Amino acid sequence: MSLEAYITLAIIGISMFCFMKESIPVDLVALGIMVSLVITGVVDAGEAISGFANQATLAVAAMFILSRSLLKSNLIDFLGPFMEKMLNKTYSTSILSMAFMMGGISAFINNTPVVATFIPVVNRTTKKLKHPPSKYLIPLSYLAIFGGMCTLIGTSTNLLVSGMASDRGFEGFEMFTLAPVGLCLLIVGVIYVIFVGRYLLPDMGTKDLMEEEEEIKQFLAEVRIKEKSEEKELTLNNFIEENDIKIKILKRNGETEKDLDQSKELKEGDTLLIEGSLKEINKLIKEDYLSLAEDFEDKEFPDEETRMVEIILLPNSEIIGQKLEEVDFLNRYNANVIGIRQRGEKQLSDLKEVKLQAGDILVLLTNKNGYQLLEESQKKRNSPFISVSEKILSDLDPKKLYITISVILSVILLATFNILPLVISAFAGVVVLNIFGVITMQEAYRAVDWKVIFLLAGSMSLGAAMTSSGLSENISELLLNFTSQYQSQMLIVAIFYLFTALLTETMSNNASAALMVPIAFSVAGSLDTNILPLLVTIAIAGSASFMTPIGYQTNTMVFSAGKYKFTDFTKVGAPLSLTFLIVASILIPYFYPF
Repeated sequence: MSLEAYITLAIIGISMFCFMKESIPVDLVALGIMVSLVITGVVDAGEAISGFANQATLAVAAMFILSRSLLKSNLIDFLGPFMEKMLNKTYSTSILSMAFMMGGISAFINNTPVVATFIPVVNRTTKKLKHPPSKYLIPLSYLAIFGGMCTLIGTSTNLLVSGMASDRGFEGFEMFTLAPVGLCLLIVGVIYVIFVGRYLLPDMGTKDLMEEEEEIKQFLAEVRIKEKSEEKELTLNNFIEENDIKIKILKRNGETEKDLDQSKELKEGDTLLIEGSLKEINKLIKEDYLSLAEDFEDKEFPDEETRMVEIILLPNSEIIGQKLEEVDFLNRYNANVIGIRQRGEKQLSDLKEVKLQAGDILVLLTNKNGYQLLEESQKKRNSPFISVSEKILSDLDPKKLYITISVILSVILLATFNILPLVISAFAGVVVLNIFGVITMQEAYRAVDWKVIFLLAGSMSLGAAMTSSGLSENISELLLNFTSQYQSQMLIVAIFYLFTALLTETMSNNASAALMVPIAFSVAGSLDTNILPLLVTIAIAGSASFMTPIGYQTNTMVFSAGKYKFTDFTKVGAPLSLTFLIVASILIPYFYPF
């Protein structure tokens, strides 16, 4: 191998480590890739930043805006009640109904906000019906992934593979190029979930759910004695007996007491750190002589109904990576963070120092005003979280819905019949939506997930480096030496599928696809064969992340919401991944001959 190939291989290794560790933002890693490749002389500046001008990158940006316009019409919220009706059936019928809805929506809309919207619907409905949410939330994520495999615009990975192919002189995918194998895999996936996955998914029965909820509702809060009743003596002992709570700390006149004398009389101005259920805390703060305090600060909630709300942090939220004290929920949302579930673990102490991650569930104590602030935040363009336990559905906006659907259908038809390139038709749709007032340019800029755009550009620069340095040819020679004695089309597809799928489970799906595309072109060139089946393989396998909660954003979101363990994904996802590997290896050579 050349020196440039070794350098590229080293950059790939470091990048993969950073992607897997998740300690560095993916967009920063992507920028680091571009800078490193130029500094080391593997590619020039033009090649490094060419990904930003690639049609696939620009098409992804436009599709984010179109997707945001459809969400702005509140269509997904409107479909919430229909999802509730679907779940009120047998398990097989529920999954089949969800497949039609989730598969159809995810084929044309970014599936992250779709899954985010339906998580609280599934949580609320299954608990109402006394069904364990854990039986439905992983399938919810999987069904969204299945749907995204069926069209060019289903995922950014499909657009990336098509764009990289176009850069090398290949025509790229048409709108429904992936549909034959994608639809077959969707059917296989639904059958697997109904007949196999349901028995591998964890079953937290109704009793376990009630115990879990009660455990979460045991939290710490602080109350301040505003005024004393003159009718009776108020001591720690009768305060505990009347309210069924524990008193951890008493603060009086700037001094803190932990070993408390139960007969001690409480005085006006005393602050108590108590532990109890939501029901008991609600009862306490309704008392005239008490107010709710937070961190011994002079902060009181109005004397009104207090609510506990669970929220899940969404991927790409601006608060990811920040400490709780930096987010300051109290001043932002008039809400007190009383607990956190992070990657399946609950942490009820030292909360202020916890660094927030995508998929974390926070337990908030708030009042009517704070609840309204939380709801308003969820309706914003790039909401940092969604409510898991409660969600107020917004009214459908028929005018915006009709205009947006008409525009998106026009974009699809123009691209399908090759009247206009997808990127041009998509941006034409953005222009029309702006003219009709469905979305403003400010909203359009905010709708784009810039982390994905930078990741796409960085991944493309890595692919260019693999080609120019000769690394892709070196790797393809190893693959050819292994497969030459068999000359099996199914074996070649299986190898590409396996490598891409394993990379996707441990790093970004876009990055894994970008690594495999140059290798595919080298292999196809050496075999003097059609490149299309290998590109389809990489696109499909790049989205087929089932074995870990970190391989795909929707998996991360349902991980915490369903209170799963990491191994739950492996138990359910490994057989599914193997099934998809076998089915794809048979179907891809059939639908897309070499």
